[in-house]
Amino acid sequence: MLIQLTERNAPTPPENYYMTALQHLFTARESKTTQNVEAMLLLVLYHIRSSSYGIWYMIGLAMRTCIDLGLHTKRHEGNLDRYTIQMRRRLFWSVYSLERTIAICLGRPLSIPDRQIDVDLPLDPEDEAWSEIAHTQTATPTRKRSLSMALWLFKMRRIESRIQFSIYRADKPLSALTSKMNQLYQDLESWKTSLVERFGDIDLNYPMLHYHRAVRLLIQPFLPLLPPSDPYYLLCIRAAGGVCQAHKKLHQSLEYGHSFIAVQHVFVAGITLLYGLWTQQHAIWSYSLSNDIRACSLVLFVMGERAPWVKKYRDAFEVLVNATMEKLENGVNNLAETAAVQMRNVTNSNANFTTEQFDNLADGEDGDAWKVVAELANWIDQPEGSLVWMPDFELLQNLSPV
Repeated sequence: MLIQLTERNAPTPPENYYMTALQHLFTARESKTTQNVEAMLLLVLYHIRSSSYGIWYMIGLAMRTCIDLGLHTKRHEGNLDRYTIQMRRRLFWSVYSLERTIAICLGRPLSIPDRQIDVDLPLDPEDEAWSEIAHTQTATPTRKRSLSMALWLFKMRRIESRIQFSIYRADKPLSALTSKMNQLYQDLESWKTSLVERFGDIDLNYPMLHYHRAVRLLIQPFLPLLPPSDPYYLLCIRAAGGVCQAHKKLHQSLEYGHSFIAVQHVFVAGITLLYGLWTQQHAIWSYSLSNDIRACSLVLFVMGERAPWVKKYRDAFEVLVNATMEKLENGVNNLAETAAVQMRNVTNSNANFTTEQFDNLADGEDGDAWKVVAELANWIDQPEGSLVWMPDFELLQNLSPV
């Protein structure tokens, strides 16, 4: 699993380990145990670097097994020793964290609402209470710090879950939900403050990436309703830029791998920047914004070199960047038409192009990228006064086979 998440520089391909593990899959499925959940969690982590097909079902099964075992509630902890309780909590919140991340990323429903979960977070391994429970268990300071950081990320997932429940809903119009932003944003700010107080002596690029992701998740749906002078508008643009810059920094480390979740977050962050630039133009233009767009382009390029299925997002983003720059220079009004010209120029610089040929692009060798561009253009070009949700990542993935 670790080999799959990083570069393939090991003498034994990760697939060999995976196929060997699958030979024991039947044993893992024989009974519903915590070991069964651990096996499913490892399978999800293995597949998380590939495209998203099927992974929501896999993590959903792991969560439902957790529920069957009662890992989500305190009442099933009564007869267990304290160490076992802590291990069960670590397992449950690991599944919870990954399930929330995958479901929100794909725009899918959550397996269990937060109101049905009453089990506490596991103890911080640097707390004295944990030392009393696991006095025979040794861990290096680095490992303890990693486990402590995981607790903060669990807390972030709970905030993201509230954002998903409060904002991403079909029963109310977005215009009726703007008042919910204030408290949720304050929750994120409190999380960031406590993070700095707890871990201020280490590099916080990775946890701050999660903060920026959550801020974008919260505010982005409201961008069509907000003027560029609204503080939340600028907060969303800065958060999207923060996602791109944080990933750029992470990719400077040889140890950092990537997943379809990372691809989604970088791509959506970049599209958010382009949306703001296309619709508000010079009202939000800055050198910082330009650098953020460049960072997104660079990260998608690196990801595309490592995983061929990412290339359609890389190419789609470049087409949209070029179309947006064309608007800044020449004041064009229709993103779909401008992007189509940009796409056509890439494939045949000498060809004359008309808007009636849009559909033909989907049949060319760059068709996958064009389908993504066309879908996003419908969102960015939405008429003033209407409100169209940004296409979720699963829809973009399913536009054509990968």
